[in-house]
Amino acid sequence: MKSLIKAEIQKLKYPYLISIFIAAIYSVLVIISVLHGYSYTYNIEVWEESGELFRIIFPIFAVLPTTWLMFYERKNGFLSYTITRVSKKKYIILKWLVSSIGGAFIVFIISFLGLIVCLYFIPDVVSQGTDSAIDKFAGDFFVNHPFIYGFLLSIWRLFIGFLIASLGFVISLYVNNIFIVLTGPFVYAILENFSLSILGAPYYRLVTSFDPNTLQETAISIERLIVGPLFLIVFTSGIITYFALIKKENIYEL
Repeated sequence: MKSLIKAEIQKLKYPYLISIFIAAIYSVLVIISVLHGYSYTYNIEVWEESGELFRIIFPIFAVLPTTWLMFYERKNGFLSYTITRVSKKKYIILKWLVSSIGGAFIVFIISFLGLIVCLYFIPDVVSQGTDSAIDKFAGDFFVNHPFIYGFLLSIWRLFIGFLIASLGFVISLYVNNIFIVLTGPFVYAILENFSLSILGAPYYRLVTSFDPNTLQETAISIERLIVGPLFLIVFTSGIITYFALIKKENIYEL
C-alpha cells in the first residue's frame, strides 16, 4: 500500500508543487488588491474581503491539479494494465484519496496562508467606520479570536474542497471529455448557487457554507451550513449510481 501511495504522489508531484506555488502567489496578490479602497475595522476583515473571488473559483483550485490524471490513465490504457498488479477497488480508492486530499489541501493553503498574511504580516488597519463585525456569524470569534475563527473556517473549507475534488474524480472515472472533467465541479457550484438563490434559499448554497458571511448572521445556522455539502455528497453519489449501476459503465474502457 505504501508503495502505491508513493507512486501516486510521484505522478502528481510536479503539477501539485506548481499548483501550491500558484496558490500561494494568488493568496498574497489578492490580499494586496483589497488592502486599499475598502473600510476595515479589523485585519481579519481584509482576509474576508480577499476571499470574495475565491469562494466562487475554489472548485478550480481543488480539481485542476489532480483529477486530470485518472482521465489520462483511462485514455492511454494504463488503468487496464493495473488490473494484473493490484485489486481494482484498492487502486481506485487510493487514487481517489490522493487526488481529493491533494485538491483539498490546495484550498486550505489559499485560505490559511491568506489568514496568516492578514493577521501577522500586513500593518494593523485603521478603523474607518462603524464596528459591525461583531454582528457577523460567529462574530465574537471573528472579532476577539480571529486566528481560531480563520483556522476553523479553513479546516471546514478543506473538507468542502475534498468533496468538490471527489466530484471531479468521479467525473473523471466516467466522462470521456477532459474539459468536462476539469470544469464539471465548477459548473456544479455555479448552477447550485444560481438555483438556490432563485428558489429563495441562498443559505443552503455551497458558497455560503464556504463563506458564511456572504449573508446576514440571522440567515445562518450550523444546520444550514451543512446542507450545501450534503447536496454535493448526494449529487456525487447520484453520478456514481447512474454510471455504475444504471448504465453499467466500465471505467477500464474509454
